[in-house]
Amino acid sequence: MARFLGASSSRGEAPLLTIIPTTAYTRSTGITTNASNAVTNITLGNVNYSSILYNNVGLITSYTETISGISKNFVLTYNGNNDVTAITQV
Repeated sequence: MARFLGASSSRGEAPLLTIIPTTAYTRSTGITTNASNAVTNITLGNVNYSSILYNNVGLITSYTETISGISKNFVLTYNGNNDVTAITQV
């Protein structure tokens, strides 16, 4: 799950070069899956993605991102071709 980490007011200006570092992980420690083998939780250092929900065709519809203890919820929308058209913070 990658997303733009800069401020929306910075659009059109020089890109921000801020990168959130992560740590190495293995399947046994960094990624949790359910019985259907769908990812339900990802932990990369102090970054965690949880509450990952899917629609009936297996596309991610929402998730919670926690960075350094600050949680934000996101909803993904798709077009008829199953391309992501928006990621909205809710």
